[in-house]
Amino acid sequence: MHTVPCRFMWVIRFMGLLSLLVYAPAQGSEVFQCPDGRGGWVLRDVPCSITAPGQPESTEPARPRAPAAPSPRQRKPSAPPDTTQLQGNECLKVQGVKAQVQRGDQLAAELAWEAVVKNHCAQPASALLTFTIYGGKNLTLDTESTKVIVAARSAETVHGLLRVPREKMRHMRKYDAKLAAL
Repeated sequence: MHTVPCRFMWVIRFMGLLSLLVYAPAQGSEVFQCPDGRGGWVLRDVPCSITAPGQPESTEPARPRAPAAPSPRQRKPSAPPDTTQLQGNECLKVQGVKAQVQRGDQLAAELAWEAVVKNHCAQPASALLTFTIYGGKNLTLDTESTKVIVAARSAETVHGLLRVPREKMRHMRKYDAKLAAL
């Protein structure tokens, strides 16, 4: 008696399954992939919710559906915005901005910058601090941004290092730092 190698049998089973999947939709019927109750899957020509002939009825209870989202009229109004974040720009002010060319190579120079941010309010405040270098006609040449959190009634010195191409450094006319809401 001649035995068939295991790999060959696997290929035959795979081709049979593939032909079932290709042939069944061509005939107009649908194929459903249903759990077999043992952790595997079974291909059937009837939906999984219907018990196929010759199979025991499922003892699993049907899963309850998630409740639908409430209509717009039933939804709760949104909470008022956090006033600490809104007051951040009113509380924070840039007191001074300095910049100095550090070192560099033939392609670019490093521009070390610092800005003092002062909080005038009685609560901590945060904002986005953007350091910008400008060329002629206030053309923005380069920027760097960082998040700033300043404690109540205090000042914070923010430092940064911006690598700027030499060509942009030749056109630099001024620099400045500004705050924006997060």
